[in-house]
Amino acid sequence: MKVKVFKNAEEIGLEGAKILATQIIKKPSSVIALPTGMTPLEMYKNFVSFVKTGILNLEKVHFFNLDEYVGLSPDNPLSYAYYMNENLFSKIPSVTHEIPKTDAPNPIKEAASYEERIKKAGGFDLCFLGIGVDGHIGFNEPGSEFSSITRVVKLHPSTLERNSKQSGQKVPTTAITVGIKTIMKSRRIVLMATGKEKAEIMEKALWGSVNQDVPASILQIHPDLTVLLDEEAAVHIQRHVVP
Repeated sequence: MKVKVFKNAEEIGLEGAKILATQIIKKPSSVIALPTGMTPLEMYKNFVSFVKTGILNLEKVHFFNLDEYVGLSPDNPLSYAYYMNENLFSKIPSVTHEIPKTDAPNPIKEAASYEERIKKAGGFDLCFLGIGVDGHIGFNEPGSEFSSITRVVKLHPSTLERNSKQSGQKVPTTAITVGIKTIMKSRRIVLMATGKEKAEIMEKALWGSVNQDVPASILQIHPDLTVLLDEEAAVHIQRHVVP
């Protein structure tokens, strides 16, 4: 595990974009998992700038999103499909990008199909993750089985409250998420966190016991994990990190 501490979210965003761009240069046919939320916004902003320089060829890259609310059409502003289009895909050349089709008639079948599409693509070469204050990754809430694959999940009340507050509207109570087992098969994982509200959970996730009550704790055993934190999120873990 590599832990890197940065001054602020802007610096983390730049580092994340560099990691993403380097992966694509190294392997133009990379399969990459992407998150949503506030944390990756700076990464997407910087990545768009890199793409506009012409140094990256995205023709063979295959992007997958980690999750999506059930019941929302892609043009719904609450949907993650809308978020990704607004913050990334409308700003770069057309790329292969998949996100669970949660307005499909049968979300359970769609979840199974999404898992198969990930497998068919060869699994994730690189997976970017955020983390919830309760330790969730993707929408794998506390109590999620480490053996879980892509599935329909019911969201925890704290997640619903936080996400509804951020969006200013009530969000759906269920979602499709890539499972923990699928995430752990990624050849490289980059976990990003910013802000003092993430400080306590980052210490539990990275140096606490590995247990399903803190889903992100399983990342401790991944063979290629990079953690990007700002100073506020890193305040409780400084004693664990060798300068």
